Amino acid sequence: MEVVASAPGKVLVAGGYLVLERPNPGLVLSTSARFYAIVRPIHDELSPDSWAWAWADVKVTSPQLSREAAYKLSIKNSTLQLTSARESTNPFVEQAIQFSIAAAKVSITDKEKKDALDKLLLRGLNITILGSNDFYSYRKQIEARGLPLTPEWQKLDLGHQLL
Repeated sequence: MEVVASAPGKVLVAGGYLVLERPNPGLVLSTSARFYAIVRPIHDELSPDSWAWAWADVKVTSPQLSREAAYKLSIKNSTLQLTSARESTNPFVEQAIQFSIAAAKVSITDKEKKDALDKLLLRGLNITILGSNDFYSYRKQIEARGLPLTPEWQKLDLGHQLL
């Protein structure tokens, strides 16, 4: 099972990453370019002893930025712990994952559905983050080659994934 979520992009005009912490303000404009998150389970099946686990695996990949991070997710608290040594933490991505899972758990009131969600989480989360190429600085390279500014050319010429 795979789920794809899409959100409109934004351009942070002023404020930088400081806006992630109160009381720092920022100025943001929306764009027509979009970001996508593709979520699929890491494991095809749940092993019989998986309920004894308190932690699930989470892998976050950004192929356009050549980044990958591994985490452990606390099923009880919906918190993440970075386990990959090569990558630094990304508070924005981590909070988005934690808040999404916490919101899903709070919104489900039926016990059977809560158990089903926990079983899905125990299979692990393989999350791929993709952004429209408009977010990256390829425009000048494409124009310099005399190619049209269309998603198809960006995808074929630069070899980056685009939905």
